[in-house]
Amino acid sequence: MTCYQFSNIIDVSIPPKMASYRFPGEWMKDDMVLEPDVTPETVKKVESFEMKEGDVLIATYPKTGTTWMQELVWLVYNNGDIDKARSEPVYVRIPYFEYKLDGVISGIDMLQKRPRPYVMKTHLRSEIYESQIKAGKVKIIVVIRNPKDTLVSMYHFYRMHRALNNFKGTWDDFFELYKSKHLLFGDYFKWYSYWLQYKDKPNVKLVKYEDMHHKMSDVINEVCQFLGKTLSLDAIAGIIQHLKFDNMSQNTMVNYKGTSVFNMDISPFMRNGKIGDWKNYFSEEQSDAIDKRYKKLIEPFGVTLEFE
Repeated sequence: MTCYQFSNIIDVSIPPKMASYRFPGEWMKDDMVLEPDVTPETVKKVESFEMKEGDVLIATYPKTGTTWMQELVWLVYNNGDIDKARSEPVYVRIPYFEYKLDGVISGIDMLQKRPRPYVMKTHLRSEIYESQIKAGKVKIIVVIRNPKDTLVSMYHFYRMHRALNNFKGTWDDFFELYKSKHLLFGDYFKWYSYWLQYKDKPNVKLVKYEDMHHKMSDVINEVCQFLGKTLSLDAIAGIIQHLKFDNMSQNTMVNYKGTSVFNMDISPFMRNGKIGDWKNYFSEEQSDAIDKRYKKLIEPFGVTLEFE
C-alpha cells in the first residue's frame, strides 16, 4: 500500500536542528521528500499512467545533468533544430512529468494534450515506474553524476529555490540534512540503487554526467543509437556547440532566468558544472563518509564514477 506522510506529521529521523530547515508544504511519499508542486494526486496519476512504444523518460536525481540531457534528447528527436530549441523553454518542450508548472498544470496533463510519442523527465525513484520498466515499451535514460558534486550542486539549489525556503544553513548544515536522508526526492544512494538494478535492460540507458563533459560526441551518438535516430555530422557538431556549459548557462530557454521559483541573486540555476568542485566544500570526514557509501551501494552495480 502506498503511504503518504504529510509534513505536519512528526518525522523522528530529522535531528531537531535540521527540522528548522524543512520547507513549507513538503510531504513524504514513503521516504521520499517531495515539494508541494509534486502533489499526491499527480504522483498517483504517474503511477497508473501507461507508457507506450516511442515514449522516452529521462530519469535523474536532482542536479545531475537533467536539463543538459533534456536539451540533448529534444535535439536528437528534432534533427538538431537549434533555432527551434531557442524558441521555447525546455520545461515546456520536455515536461517535468510529476510537477505542476506554476502550480497550475502538471507535466502529465501537459503531455496528454499532445500527440505521441511523449518525452518527459522525472525525479521519482524507479518503483513508481516498475511495471512500465518491465513492460519494456518506454525507453528510459538514467543520468548519474558523482555524489559529491551532486550534493554541492544540491546545496546551492536549495539556497536559491524559493519553494524550498531559500535554505539558510551552512554547507555543514546541509550535509547533516543529507545524513538524515531528508533531501528532496530522498537519499541519493537509495535513489540510484533503485534505478541501477535496471541498467542492463534493453530499454534502459545509463549516461554518466562526467562523460557528457569529456566526450559529448560519443554520448550523442549513443543516445541516437538508443533512440533509433540518425543525425548528420553537421547536426551533431551543432548540438555539441549548443550544449557547451557556457552556452547553456546563457541560454534563457534552459537556464530558468525569469522564472519566479528561483532567486538568481543567490545562485544561478547553472552555477558551475565542473567536476571536482566538491573539494571546495567537503571536509575529510564528509568525503570519507560518501566514499564508504559509494563503495557499498554504487560500485556493486559495476558503475565507476569520476570525482575529479
